[in-house]
Amino acid sequence: MKAVIIRNPISGSPQRQFAFARAEEAFARDGWDVQVWVTERKGHARDLAEKAARAGYKCVIVAGGDGSIGQAVDGLLRSGVADVQFGIIPMGTGNVFAREVGLPFPKSPNDDAPARAARIIIENEPVRLDVGRANGHSFLCWAGAGLDAAISERVESQLTFKRRVPLLSYALTSVKGILSYSPAMITLYLDDGEVLRGEFPLVVASNIRLYARYFQMTPGARIDDGVLDLLVFTDSSKIGILSQAAQMALSPNGATTGLIRRQVRKVTIVADPPQPYHLDGDPLGQTPLTVESLHRRLLVRLDRSRIADALS
Repeated sequence: MKAVIIRNPISGSPQRQFAFARAEEAFARDGWDVQVWVTERKGHARDLAEKAARAGYKCVIVAGGDGSIGQAVDGLLRSGVADVQFGIIPMGTGNVFAREVGLPFPKSPNDDAPARAARIIIENEPVRLDVGRANGHSFLCWAGAGLDAAISERVESQLTFKRRVPLLSYALTSVKGILSYSPAMITLYLDDGEVLRGEFPLVVASNIRLYARYFQMTPGARIDDGVLDLLVFTDSSKIGILSQAAQMALSPNGATTGLIRRQVRKVTIVADPPQPYHLDGDPLGQTPLTVESLHRRLLVRLDRSRIADALS
């Protein structure tokens, strides 16, 4: 197999990056012809993935976090080249998609997780998964508008802090974001003609169950069912936001006061004043935002036995 690995050298912690060499060794032992292309700037993974697809590589692999993975998916679809296979070696801070589909990720410099992730790519045939599309960009996990996008912007502006103490970075930035949050009037236009309007602090259209590492915000989501699971926080007060988040974390399948859930193929989000949005944790712009599901558009090399409960 002729493949490119797109490596983000600043994903996750510097110590864990040492484990990446184990993945290269695994591919070499199996006779794969693999080149490593290193990202050099924000959004570079998107350009490199498009370049690799257009150059005729049959498999594009990302060694990075959720943001890099989402960017590479966007680049692959933007290339217009059909049936390029995708592989993932999780190296990020949160590794949310890896947790969703049972991929190993390094927890120490001596961890062989990258090699085990490489073996999954080598040994398994690709599975067709859904991809989200938002304002012309593709994503794999979620599109979020409002408070979480504002928090993502702050976290990404403090990259050194994020890499050194990721959990503390997210926690402190989230608290600061909630305390300084100013509500906006949000209107949601759903594909079945339903219109939702209110001061919604957070709107998420999710392709997967997990969010922010551990929380099953959308437990009914499946990554191949052709729909996105829409989650809307409706209480814009600071106490209300914290209460809804706590209820959801403690009982993701239970009834949570003030949450709206829908399954949609397409939703348009309009805000007054405009609100920031992110795709897979990568801040990209401001509303209005139109999000839709692209059914089984991406071929990903995964172990089916590990992802059975994530499929429809």
